[in-house]
Amino acid sequence: MTLETISTISRNGHLTIPIKIRRLLHLKDGDVVRIGVSGNQIVVLPGEIVDKDQAYIFTAKNQEEIKQAEKDFLKGDYSSYNSARELRKDSEGD
Repeated sequence: MTLETISTISRNGHLTIPIKIRRLLHLKDGDVVRIGVSGNQIVVLPGEIVDKDQAYIFTAKNQEEIKQAEKDFLKGDYSSYNSARELRKDSEGD
């Protein structure tokens, strides 16, 4: 279902997102949004700020590796260690 409302661009280009849309998207005061253009439409999407030193977590490659690790874990395909020494010994054996 598409929800459409009317809003006005005010001084300095400010635009208020109507309450119906904010509620539908669970947007609150202070939330970050991404604004872009698609064809001749303005697109506003909920956004998130990621610290630069943690951005690697959100790369497509890393997300795939995390998904695979979760699948492996659920299948029981993992190792456990009683100490860092055991882990090191196993890692050095590769």
